[in-house]
Amino acid sequence: MPSPRIFVLLLAAVLCVAPWVAPASVASARGPDLPMRRSAWLDQAMDSKTCPIVRVRPAAPVRGEGERERNAVLATVWLANDDDRADLAAWPALFVSLDGRPLVLRRSDGEFAVEARTVQGRRGAELEWAAPAERVSAHLRLQPPRQFVENGDGGWTPLSPGQASGDGDASTRTVWRGALTMRIGEEMWTREVEVESICGP
Repeated sequence: MPSPRIFVLLLAAVLCVAPWVAPASVASARGPDLPMRRSAWLDQAMDSKTCPIVRVRPAAPVRGEGERERNAVLATVWLANDDDRADLAAWPALFVSLDGRPLVLRRSDGEFAVEARTVQGRRGAELEWAAPAERVSAHLRLQPPRQFVENGDGGWTPLSPGQASGDGDASTRTVWRGALTMRIGEEMWTREVEVESICGP
């Protein structure tokens, strides 16, 4: 009868030549569409002077992405269709699309004015949204923001921490770097993102 040592050596040889296979939940992980597909209602609702206009974009392209995805919008923040009493400053709903189907996730971790808290406190924030019926949730981790004011040349001038824009007729732009993580069914997906909030005069 072969000794236990022989069995160990045979097992080690098999493991050395056998290919590693990723778990199904990792290998098939999928994220939201890039660019996102917006519903006709959202297009019409966001075509207004209401602010802020908040867009989430990838912080950097990944392998396989082309010019179309380079500056594409991954997600946006707005009011839910049936909840026009919510405060837009609290980023009450996150809009994405999955496999071409628009989806709205509602804020699930309480409400606070995101820009006011992070700018005044010079700190980051963590936000959560969920669509329980769709088994989809999202977690957004933000670093402390940077602020800009529109200049006369059509560009943006950075503001020092605590510095006011100085011109009430100029648009302002706030930018956060961070990470968006989504649970879609049993799968997890994450990506570094840049979040931009623009508010007109």
